[in-house]
Amino acid sequence: MVIVILAGGLVTILYTYRLQEVASRILAENVSSLKAAQELEIALFRMRGLTINFMLDGDTRWLETLQERKREFQSSLDAARASARTAQEDEIVYIVAQLSQEYEQQRQRALALFREGKAGEAQTLMLKSNQLFDEIYTQCEAFVAANEQTVIAAVEKSERTNAIVRTTMYGLGVGGILLGVMLGWIISRSIVNPIYELVLKVRAAGGEFVQRVGVNGTTEIEELDRHIHALIDRINAAMADLERNRKLLARAEKFAALGKVAASVAHEIRNPLTAIKMLIYAMHEDPTADHEKRKDLAVVLKEIDRVERFVENFLQFARPPAPLLVPTDIDEAVHETLTLLAPRLQQNGIALREIYRASPRQIIADTDQLRQVVMNLVINAIESMPEGGRLTAETLSLPPAAASAGKPCALIRISDTGRGIPTELLDSIFDPFVSGRRNGVGLGLSVAYQIVNQHEGWLEGVNNADGGATFTVRLPQKEGPATGGQDPQDMRSCA
Repeated sequence: MVIVILAGGLVTILYTYRLQEVASRILAENVSSLKAAQELEIALFRMRGLTINFMLDGDTRWLETLQERKREFQSSLDAARASARTAQEDEIVYIVAQLSQEYEQQRQRALALFREGKAGEAQTLMLKSNQLFDEIYTQCEAFVAANEQTVIAAVEKSERTNAIVRTTMYGLGVGGILLGVMLGWIISRSIVNPIYELVLKVRAAGGEFVQRVGVNGTTEIEELDRHIHALIDRINAAMADLERNRKLLARAEKFAALGKVAASVAHEIRNPLTAIKMLIYAMHEDPTADHEKRKDLAVVLKEIDRVERFVENFLQFARPPAPLLVPTDIDEAVHETLTLLAPRLQQNGIALREIYRASPRQIIADTDQLRQVVMNLVINAIESMPEGGRLTAETLSLPPAAASAGKPCALIRISDTGRGIPTELLDSIFDPFVSGRRNGVGLGLSVAYQIVNQHEGWLEGVNNADGGATFTVRLPQKEGPATGGQDPQDMRSCA
């Protein structure tokens, strides 16, 4: 049935094109013939009018124009002869040619008589030739009528054919609809089972228990769409993890390269600095030194201490100690660090808000290093708010479903209302010697980042929509009861 409908449609299309071509050709031919007949009449009238004008005023210019009209008449007669398609039209054209030849002979005799001064005889002859003119005009009208009948017949035939084509197209349309419904039913029955099997496979790939798909309230397609979207979300999460790990690897390579030279540079600075400090201290303690000299030496000693602290931080950054992983109360570690920094917060006019929602509160971490991370982040926030502001410290837990790595994580968030992270430093804020402050060293955040990374965690910083910045520490959260120390291999990564 499909082949029959397709074949019928193809034949109908070809026949329609053929019909249009034939109808266009017939109309063009008949219009051309009709136009030739009308031009023949016009040329005939012009010739007679020019002859009469010459006889009235004797101006020879009428004769020159008459010759051009004779050529136009002959050209129109030839066109009518060429466009004639029936025996009746051929006969009419033949009669017109004969009568026009006879009319031309009488017209020539009348002109000759007129030139001889026999105007009366010429006019009499022209009056007699009017009968021939009338016969020629009657034949031209008959030629026009024959062409019009042919056009009417062609149009009627075209309309009948169009009616047949329309009926055929309607039949094919109804047949196509019925066929489409039947094929749709067949295709739907043929693809439901494969889709159902695919749903089961997708469920198995998604880690779910393979069971029969219930169709109440949904369809197999909707079920498949839901599971495919779940897979896409998991793929996107995996891609995000890959990108994050790529950044981790790039930063680790940068730290490793820097660490190779950091220790030797710090050593070369530390040794002579110690000798200088001892000499300056001896000069400061010299009882013969006056007060102004002691004051200047005290400033020098203070600056040497500052350089030593920088070298110590630099060494800590270059050779961070391995974390001593023990059960640690994350809320207690954050609170103790904030208590230690409370005087500095008050001195800078910063209001503190603490939110503790971690559950469970225990993680496996190096307690001292965790406090160091919180301290560096809080000091960074304090320095970004020289005119005071608000600092929020928050802890909370993320279940595996909400964590990016699909594992339980503990979060520490330090938010401030300061200047925020400069846009150009968003991607490099944790790199060593990168600071948003003019006088900043740029090691505090780098040290914090390294510590979190050694704990298999993740540290990120973003600007807040209403101003300031938020730094978030993600650390793997211990599952089960608290125990003694735990090997790093037993930790579950939260990066």
